[in-house]
Parts: sequence; structure tokens; C-alpha cells
Amino acid sequence: MIRFFIVCIALFLICCSTNLKAASTDSTFKNQYTLYINQPIGFATKVRLTLENRFTENSALLVNYTIFYGMYPGQHGYLEYRRYFSLSEGMEIAPYLKVGGGHSFQTSGSYGFGGIGVGEKFYLDRNKRFSIYCKQGLKLPLSLKINQDLENSSGGLDGLFYISGPGAFIDIQFNLGYRF
Repeated sequence: MIRFFIVCIALFLICCSTNLKAASTDSTFKNQYTLYINQPIGFATKVRLTLENRFTENSALLVNYTIFYGMYPGQHGYLEYRRYFSLSEGMEIAPYLKVGGGHSFQTSGSYGFGGIGVGEKFYLDRNKRFSIYCKQGLKLPLSLKINQDLENSSGGLDGLFYISGPGAFIDIQFNLGYRF
């Protein structure tokens, strides 16, 4: 699994380096794809890959896969809908809704969640190919089926699963993106 992520990150970096001078004369984002990876500090606990399809100029559908390898190793994925609003030439704001599910390896359980929040997208270049996307919101559990006691698996730190682990109810992300 780790090899898969290394290959994806390598392909992302190669694509970015070969398309540095590829300028789009089309100012709309309709039918555009953006690949996001989590910021470098986040690699200490997880790897997150997200593919965004902007099917209209202001609406996007995202597919995400995240693997956690911190105190509570696990994986989850979700579908997210965003609606973009332009604030300035280099910044957009995007309320979002998401629904997904995952599996926690250490606690041998699965869970589902829904989320809502708002994000900001900052473009780093004139062609709007490179971006930083920051979002904050809430993830609410829709279902939770843990087969093992959380307290036994974490040495008494069972609340961290819901604060910093895959089941975290605070949804804060900082992602780097490249638009194809």
C-alpha cells in the first residue's frame, strides 16, 4: 500500500514539473480535474489523496482515500460536493458536504460519517494550476461498529480516536493541489 502512495506522489510531482509552462487560456474550470495531496507535515500521521472533478464552473465532486498510520491506524474514503464562490482573482471559498466510511485497524471496527464545513482555495500561480486548499468543518458519525474496547487498544486514551484519529469529529485539512 505504501508503494502505491509513493508511486502516486511521484507521478504527481512529475506531472507538476513537466507542465510548469502549460498555460490554459480558458478561464473557466468546467470539466477540469485537480489532484490533492496532504501537506508535508501531515505525512507524519497519514497519507491523503483526493481527486476533484469540477463538472461545472462552480460545482465539484471529489473522491478521497486516506490511510492513517498513527496511534489509530486505519483507512477511510469519502465523496464530497463543493460549491465554489470567487472572492478575488486568486482565492475562492467553497462550502462542502461529504459522506464516507472507513475501517480502524487497531480497534477492528468500521464507521460511517457525514461532514459539513467551508474551505478556502488559494491559487499560487497566474495560470491557476497550483493551489492550496484549507478547510474546516465537522464530521459527524453516522455509524460506529467497534469490535474491541477502545480503552484497551490505546492505553486509556480512547478519546483520541475522536480527536486525532480516523474518527475525528473536527475536520481540518490543508492540501496541496495541481489542476490538469
